Amino acid sequence: MIADSAPHDLGDGSRQRIPFGVVLAIAMSAASFPGFAFGALGPFLVDEFEISRSQLGLLTTLFFAVGGVLSLVAGPMVDRFGGRRVMLGAFGIIGLALLAMAGAPSYPTLLFAAAFGALSIATANPTTNKLVAVHVPPGQRGVIMGVKQSGVQIGAFAAGAILAPLAAWFGWRLALMLTASVPLLGALGALLFVPSDETDTSSRGSTDERHAPMTSAVWWLTTYAFLMGSGVSAVTAYLPLYAVERLDFSVPTAGAVAAVIGLVGIVGRVTWGLISERRSGFVTPLLVMAIGAVASVLLLMAAEESSALIWLGALLLGATAVTWNSVGMLAVIVLTGPAAAGRASGYVLFGFYGGFVGSPLLFGTIVDNTERYDIAWTIVAAIFVLAAGVIGAWQRSASPPSREVIG
Repeated sequence: MIADSAPHDLGDGSRQRIPFGVVLAIAMSAASFPGFAFGALGPFLVDEFEISRSQLGLLTTLFFAVGGVLSLVAGPMVDRFGGRRVMLGAFGIIGLALLAMAGAPSYPTLLFAAAFGALSIATANPTTNKLVAVHVPPGQRGVIMGVKQSGVQIGAFAAGAILAPLAAWFGWRLALMLTASVPLLGALGALLFVPSDETDTSSRGSTDERHAPMTSAVWWLTTYAFLMGSGVSAVTAYLPLYAVERLDFSVPTAGAVAAVIGLVGIVGRVTWGLISERRSGFVTPLLVMAIGAVASVLLLMAAEESSALIWLGALLLGATAVTWNSVGMLAVIVLTGPAAAGRASGYVLFGFYGGFVGSPLLFGTIVDNTERYDIAWTIVAAIFVLAAGVIGAWQRSASPPSREVIG
C-alpha cells in the first residue's frame, strides 16, 4: 500500500467534514442524475418522442459511453489541476445539460444533451476521490467515502420519488427544469466548504508519479466495475418501464420502486464504506455485493408471477449491486495513493461507464424483439455472476502480502 503524504487540512473534527462530505455527495448526485432520470421519465419520453425501448436505452448508453471515454482524460486532468477547480466546472456543465434536456424539441436534441451532460459524470468520481485522498486522513475515509458515494443513490431516489411524481403532475419538462437548481447549490457549497486547490500541491506528485504504471489491483477493479456497470445500468434504465408494462404499476408507483433502490443504497454505501475501512479489506464486501446482485435480479424476474417480489428485489439491489462504488473507490484511494488517485479513478470509471454502454441498448433490443423481459433479466443475472468470479480470481492471483491489503 502506498504511503499517504497528503496535507489533510480539514482537521480532526467532524464539523468541517460534514459540509465537505455533503458537497461531494451533491457533486455525485448531480452528475449521475440524468442516468436515473431517463429511466424514471421513460414512459413519458417513449410517448412524447414516439421512440422504442431500445431508443430509450440509447439515452443511457450515450450518456455513459461519452462519460467513460472522457474519464480517461478527466482523471489525469484532476491530478494536474486540482479537484475543486474541475468540480466547479462540472457543476456548471450539468446545470446547462439539465436545462437542455428539459427544453429538447426532438429525440436527437435529447441525445445531444445527454452527451453534453456526460462531461460532468466523467469528472465526478476522479474529483471527489482526489479531494478525499487529499483532505481526509487514512482511517477516517470510509464514512466520508460512503457519504459522497451515497450521492449517486440520492440522485436515484430523487428521480424515482420526486421527479417521476412531479412529471406526472406538472409535466416532465418542468419537473426536469427544476432539477437544474441543484448544481447551482453544489457550486456555492464547493466555494464555501471545499479547500482551495492551492492547499494540496504536495499531493499532486511529480510527473513520474502521475504517469507511473497502475497496480494490478486497478485492472481487477476496472474489470469488476465494467461488469457491475453493465448489470446496474440495465436495471436502472428499464425497471420503471418493466413495472408499468408487466406489473401494471402506475408511473408514480414504478418510480417508487426505483426510489427504494436509491434510498436503501444511500444507507448501504455509507455502511459498506465503514465496514471496508474497519476491516481493512475489499474482496469480501465486493464479492457479497455481486452475489446479492444475482439474487436481486432473480427476484425482479419472479415479480411477473408475484408483483410484491419487485419490492424485495429493489431492496436487495439497493443494498448490494448499487453500493459497490463506495468500497471500490475506497480501494482505489488506498491502493494507489493521493498522487495517482485521479488517474486510477479514471481507469476504473472507464470500465464502469463502459459497462453502461451496451447493456441498456441490448436489454431494450431483446425486449423489443421478443416482447419478453425474462430473457433480458437472465443475461443481467449472468453478468453479475461473472463479476463475482472476477473478485474470486483477484484474490487467488494476489501474493500473500497483497492479500493482507485487499482482504
